[in-house]
Amino acid sequence: MSKSERNRLATMLFAAVVFAAGLLAIAVIEPRQAAAGWLIGFLFWSQIPVGSLLLTMIHSLTGGRWGYALRPVLAPATAAVPWLFLAIVPVFVGIPLLYPWATSSSVVKPDVAADYLNESFFIGRSVIALAVWSAITILMRLSAPRHPLLIAGIGLALYGITISVVAIDWFLALEPPFVSSSFGASVGIMQLITAMAWGALLAPEPAADPVAGDIGGLLLAFLLGITYVDFMAILVIWYGDLPHKEFWFVERDHFPWSALAAAAFVLGSVVPIFALFLSRIRNSRAALRPVAISVLLGSMLYIAYLIAPSFGVFSLVPAVFALIVIGLLQSAAAAAASLMVARTEALRHGY
Repeated sequence: MSKSERNRLATMLFAAVVFAAGLLAIAVIEPRQAAAGWLIGFLFWSQIPVGSLLLTMIHSLTGGRWGYALRPVLAPATAAVPWLFLAIVPVFVGIPLLYPWATSSSVVKPDVAADYLNESFFIGRSVIALAVWSAITILMRLSAPRHPLLIAGIGLALYGITISVVAIDWFLALEPPFVSSSFGASVGIMQLITAMAWGALLAPEPAADPVAGDIGGLLLAFLLGITYVDFMAILVIWYGDLPHKEFWFVERDHFPWSALAAAAFVLGSVVPIFALFLSRIRNSRAALRPVAISVLLGSMLYIAYLIAPSFGVFSLVPAVFALIVIGLLQSAAAAAASLMVARTEALRHGY
């Protein structure tokens, strides 16, 4: 590790400690709001390593120039998947503050409380999901020279199962009995979108760039997919007159949550979709970067819209601190993992 790399890591860790101290001060005064803020930060930042793993598996099966162009960003992000074991620990500690079923079994049916929604099973399901994703990450890296088609195929199947479970646990279990059968797919697509936007923002730009159109086209397809899935979910719930589900939307149908939803929709869907309809933007790596920033901001606001209404407006303050802390720590973890991978590759090839 060079001196400049060590200095950058030290700076990130120092800044993370400073903001973590601020978050800890909030936790002393308002522990429930601080726990909610950390959950928002964890759910946003976890999208990048997990989404990068998902994109890597898809590229292993389908090929395409876009995967090679994004590899300098996706590889270190994917290598940081095991870091999520540490990032989720505060969520586990804060379960009694976050999830109502942890302190009152009356909010769910007795058999659900006994056999599914309890702390042990919640933690177990989350740990299994993270372990599966981490194992796939390691196996994909070890078998990369041989094009790990089998691992990627099995990994995608396992991902589909695990994301369907933990998406409901991490998000919807905050407000039982609200459930949505399409929510796992929605979270999975959001992870793809966030990771793709992250790659489009940070990937190096070559002198001759024929790949930008592929990246822009895939990002556009993902954005159209999430807009359709979420719209159809709302349409079915609202016009199906399902009161046990409509309450979730009703409690968000006032300021500031309505404004937060509008901002998330505009930044995360409307602006990037209409921008990517234009070929001069879709085919330019430089023009894709502001679009990617808009997508990332929209994703961040969308996560806040899903979580914060259960805890009040003040939860957005610790959420800002948590987003900074987790972002810095995850970036440091990705940089360290990238250096470790590079060192392993060098030893493998006898450098």
